[in-house]
Amino acid sequence: MDAIDLVETHISRVFLVGDEVFKVKKPVDLGFLDFTTLEDREHFCREEVRLNRRTAPDVYKGAVPIRRGGEVVEWAVWMRRLPGDATLQARLRDGRLTEPDLFEVARVVADFHARAEGGPAIAQAGAFEAVARLCRENFTQTSEPHNPPWVRARDATEAALVRLAPLIQARAERGVPRDTHGDLRLDHVYLLPEGVTIIDCVEFSPALRCADPVADVAFLVMELRAEGRPDLARAFTDAWFSRRGDEEGRALLDLYVAYRSAVRAKVRSIEAAQEGIPEAQRAAALRRARGHWLLALATLEPPRRRPALVVLCGLPGTGKTTLARHMAAEHGFEIASTDLVRAAQGPSDYSEGGKDATYARTLAAAAAALDLGQRVAIDAGLWDQTWRQRFLAEARDRMIPHLLIVCEADRHEVKRRLAQRTGDASEADWSVYEAAERRWVAPTSALTIQTDAADAGHAALAGALGEAGLA
Repeated sequence: MDAIDLVETHISRVFLVGDEVFKVKKPVDLGFLDFTTLEDREHFCREEVRLNRRTAPDVYKGAVPIRRGGEVVEWAVWMRRLPGDATLQARLRDGRLTEPDLFEVARVVADFHARAEGGPAIAQAGAFEAVARLCRENFTQTSEPHNPPWVRARDATEAALVRLAPLIQARAERGVPRDTHGDLRLDHVYLLPEGVTIIDCVEFSPALRCADPVADVAFLVMELRAEGRPDLARAFTDAWFSRRGDEEGRALLDLYVAYRSAVRAKVRSIEAAQEGIPEAQRAAALRRARGHWLLALATLEPPRRRPALVVLCGLPGTGKTTLARHMAAEHGFEIASTDLVRAAQGPSDYSEGGKDATYARTLAAAAAALDLGQRVAIDAGLWDQTWRQRFLAEARDRMIPHLLIVCEADRHEVKRRLAQRTGDASEADWSVYEAAERRWVAPTSALTIQTDAADAGHAALAGALGEAGLA
C-alpha cells in the first residue's frame, strides 16, 4: 500500500497517495469563502474540477464522495499527482527558471485570457466599486493599526484607487474583465513535457476570480518580485502585455501587484491564527505576512519613500561612510554603521569575535528599522561573503528591494584619507586596511562604485537607485 502524505493549508487537507491526490476542503467560514456544510463542499469540489480543466484538462479526474458505512460524509477533489520539481517555484529556487520559460507561460496565460468567458456580469466584477471593495477588504479583515507598513500600505492603496478609478471603470465598461484563474502563483504553474499546466484556480468565489486580466497576471508578477527576481517579473510582464496587445493595462499593474501581496499577507495572518498549526509553521506564516505588507508598500509608494536595504561594503577608507551620509541627506535612508556600533561598545575590536559581535548588533538594528518600513543603508566593511549574505537575507525575507554596492578607491587616495582622518567613529588606519585587503573576498554579484571623485560616486549611486526603483 502506498504511503499517505498529508499537506495542510488554511482551507484544505491534501492527501498525496502514490500518483494520485485527494483534496478535502475544511469546514470553515473565513468571510471570503464558506465551506461549512457538506453541500457547500460538494458544490465547490465540483466547481474546482470544472474550472481547473480549463488550464489542466488532464489533471482533474473528478469530484468523489468519501463514505463511512455507505453514508457520504465528505467530498474530495481527485487529481493526478504532478512532479513537484516541475513548478515555476521549484525551478526558480534551484536556478532552472529562465526568461524563455516565462515567455511560454506568458503566451499560454494570455491565450487563456483571450478565450476566457466574458460578458456584462463578469465585467461588473471588474468595475471600480468591486475592485475597491476587494482592495479594502484586505485591510478591514486584518486590522493592524500599530504596524506602520500596514498603515502606509492601506493609505497608498487608497491613493492608487483614487488615481486609477477612471481607467478601471472604463475597462470594465468596455468588457475587458474575464473569468480568470484568480490564484496564478509560482507553485500552481507547471512546465511539463506536454506543455504549461496551471492548477488550483479560485473556485469558491466568482468575485475573486472574475477580474481584469491584469489583476490575474499581477499575482505571478508579485511572487517573482517577492522572490527577489524583478528581472524575471519584467520579462514575464513584457511578454504578456505584448501578447495581449494591452499597453494601456500597464498603468494598473502596480495596484494589482500590491493587492495580490496584501491578499497573501491576509491569508498568512489567518493561517498563523488558526488552532493546531505547528509553531514553526505559525512563525513562518507571520514572517511571510510581514514581508507581503512590506512588498505591497514598496510597490505603491513613491520611489524615494519605498522601504529598501542598500549594503555599502568595502575596505577601510574607500568612501562607504561618505556615501552613506549622502544617501541619508539626499535619498532618505537611515544609516546602520558598524563603526558607530563598534565605538559604542568600547575600545575598537577588529578581531573575528569583535567583528562578528559588531555585525550582529548592526544587523539587529537594521532589521528593526526595516520592519518599520524604513530605508536602510548599511555602512560596513563586510570583508567576507557570509556576513554580506546575512544582511541581504534580511531584505529578501522582507521581500523589499535590496542592493549590494562595493566602494572602491585608488590605494594612494585611501592612504591619504586614512592619514587625515580625525573625529571619526572609525579607528581603522593603514595597517587595518592592509590586513583587510589580505582577507577581502570579492562578491560574486555586486555593483562597484568608484569614490575617488565624490560627484562621480554620487551620480553612480543615483543611477543604481533609479534602476532599482528607489529614486
